[in-house]
Parts: sequence; structure tokens; C-alpha cells
Amino acid sequence: MNTQSFLRIAFSLTFMALFVACEKVVDIDLDTAEPRLVVDAAISWEKGTDGAIQRIKLSTTTDYYATEIPTVSGATVYVTNTAGQRFDFIERPGTGEYICTDFVPELHSTYELRVVVGDQTYTATETLVPVPEISRVEQRVLNIFGDNIEVRFYFNDDGNAPNFYLTEITTGFLLFPSYEILDNQYTQGNELFQPFIHSDLESGDEIRMSLSGISQQFYSFMGLILASASGDPFSTPPANIRGNIVNQTDAGNYALGYFRLSETDTAVYRVE
Repeated sequence: MNTQSFLRIAFSLTFMALFVACEKVVDIDLDTAEPRLVVDAAISWEKGTDGAIQRIKLSTTTDYYATEIPTVSGATVYVTNTAGQRFDFIERPGTGEYICTDFVPELHSTYELRVVVGDQTYTATETLVPVPEISRVEQRVLNIFGDNIEVRFYFNDDGNAPNFYLTEITTGFLLFPSYEILDNQYTQGNELFQPFIHSDLESGDEIRMSLSGISQQFYSFMGLILASASGDPFSTPPANIRGNIVNQTDAGNYALGYFRLSETDTAVYRVE
């Protein structure tokens, strides 16, 4: 899921939670702000691959009721590593999707993203964070208001430093992936797990479970995003959640989104 989708989903869920008790349908005339650049730059190095193919998407914010997300074409997008090696991201014409085919991932290395749109230059810096392997997947039945299937995947924290993780679970009946964030503050060096339980989960369903290493800064960013999506009326409004993208030309014309680099491990499980 991209950052633009995160913001739209979070706002939608918060809005519905506040007005779920209303019976009368009303049309609310919402103010329209000036469009802002949205940068979806999640560099993911899947274990067992060379990580050479990476994608970055550029779009802009739009009206709440809009049915399409405006894409940004014609930008210059590239990433450099600490050695000065440059990796160019070339747009698939007219799509706002910029693709690199020769990216070189290196764990613990720092990378800088640079996006030039018109006369505006945006930058961000982040480190590629490693992740442990998913060691096993288990299934059990929980009796919570009837029998419900729970699936867990396990992994071993390395215990050498504070670690932060993003989990992503997708399956056929979910409209959007299920995301969670974890840290090892109280479980450093132990075996950790991520559960998934859903009333619609049944035998034969295929579940794709991904685990990514993330920085502490991105952990905090995702915490705000997920809190907004939960429908908490006192959480930070999604449109105010700022990532690590900095406009070097005009600080007031800030962008939304985040540049992150993660090593990722994925397991696919079929429910028994």
C-alpha cells in the first residue's frame, strides 16, 4: 500500500468513527487545500533477491471525495549511497511510477533520496535496516465468540541493539493489507511473533506475511499513521503527519510521505 492510500484510509476511518451514530446522510462542504507532493519511496530488499529493481511513486494530495489520485510525471528522481554511487529512477511514461533496475542494497548503509519537481527539490536520508528471518508459522483455533482461526509467524530478535519492525499481512478477503509495528524494548534477544486473526479466515485461504526492519524514526511515523487509522478521535489528523521528506527550495511547501529502506522476509501460508 502506498503513502497516499494510507492517508486516505486513515482519514476515512477516523471520519466514519466520529459519525457512525448519525442516521441522516449529509454532504459536507470541505475546504480544498493546495495540492502537496506525496512521495511513496519504500525501498525493500527481499531476502534471497539482489534487490536491483526498486520503485518510487509520486502523486499529489487531492479532494477528499476525489475518485482518482493525481500522479506526478516529469520529475527527476535518484538515490545516492555513501560512496557517491547514483541510482536513477526512470518514469514509466505518464504513470508517476519511477523504476530503478540497478539498485545496490547494502545493510546499515545510508542513502539519500533526491526528487526534483519543477523548481522544487526534495531530499530525504535513511539507513537500510536488516531483518531476521521468519522462522516458522503456526495455526490454532481460538474460541472467541465462536471458533476463530489464528495464524502466527515467529522470528528471533538478534538482541544486539534496539530493533524496530513493520509487519504486513495480506489475504484475499482484505481490501487493504494489515499493518503492525513492533519493537524489542522488553523482548531484546527473544523469539517474537505476530498474530493474525479474522472472523473471515477459513481453511484454504492463503496468507502472505512480511517482516521488515525499520528505523526508529519510521516506527514513530507509522505509529501515528496506524493510530489515525484506528479511528481514535484524539489522534493526529492524517494530513498533519509529516515524514522525512524535506523541501530544500521552500520549507513551507513540504511534501508528505516517507523514504525508508528495509530488508524484508516473506512467508506464504495456506490455512489448514
